[in-house]
Amino acid sequence: MSNVDREILAHFLQQRPDEAAPGRPRHRASPVLELVVEHLPEHPATVFSRFGEVLLQTRPAIALFGDYTRSGGSPFLVDRWLNDPSARARYLVEVSAPVRHRPRRYRHITLGGLALYRHLLICPAERQTLLVFTAVPGSASHAKLRALAAGSNSADRQ
Repeated sequence: MSNVDREILAHFLQQRPDEAAPGRPRHRASPVLELVVEHLPEHPATVFSRFGEVLLQTRPAIALFGDYTRSGGSPFLVDRWLNDPSARARYLVEVSAPVRHRPRRYRHITLGGLALYRHLLICPAERQTLLVFTAVPGSASHAKLRALAAGSNSADRQ
């Protein structure tokens, strides 16, 4: 199995599966996190429930990871990662150990190598997590993310 962002995956694997049982009503992203995501249209951003259910994604996040909110597969990151080989192929794979205050190194099947900062914003009241990826402005990774965002927005207009 490829080395994913293990901290994120490990966090969701530790949650109690009985609380995230199928048949429970779908949760919504916190209004505060929805507002933050609305202001990040060019960045891959995803809101997760405490169980790893994807509640909201920006268009670049959908282009980078696949659509977890509308497609027929499971909306849970762990389910897709463990059960769907095509999701693993699309996933942004971390290829080096994180170094404090430096971007993490990732590989993507289409974009190739990326150097990205991973930002986590926790909403304690809703027990939700916002995950945002950014690149150093002017870098090759930044150009790739901008092209990804432009491509995902133009696909919506067609």
